[in-house]
Amino acid sequence: MYHFSTFINCSFEEAIDRVTDTLREEGMGVLTTIDVQAAFKKKLDVDYHRYTILGACHPLIAYHMLQADDKAGVLYPCNVVIQEHKDGRVEVSAVDPLMMFLMIHDPKAKEVAIDASQKMQSVIERLQVQP
Repeated sequence: MYHFSTFINCSFEEAIDRVTDTLREEGMGVLTTIDVQAAFKKKLDVDYHRYTILGACHPLIAYHMLQADDKAGVLYPCNVVIQEHKDGRVEVSAVDPLMMFLMIHDPKAKEVAIDASQKMQSVIERLQVQP
């Protein structure tokens, strides 16, 4: 599987805040925020459900990955998606960094990717247990 996902029991707006806070607790920051719903409306004049992409990054992991392979930056940031389904449920999905970085064949890169994967999985797991 190329991602980790969970449904959380809160509003869409609260989900964005909770995900951002949980990423921060895991040492990650949000570098980019893309409001897909607004972008599709503006650029394509189509309606789309609420869907936001957060571009997350752990600075030390990013640094170590670039030490292993200076082209690894093309794979940054690690995206986390918050989307509201038709039934009102809010789902959070995050890329599995291990799957993303498998194409880098340096053994050090694999170690770094495993660490990144564990951190992202921890974020999703912690969101599952929050009230």
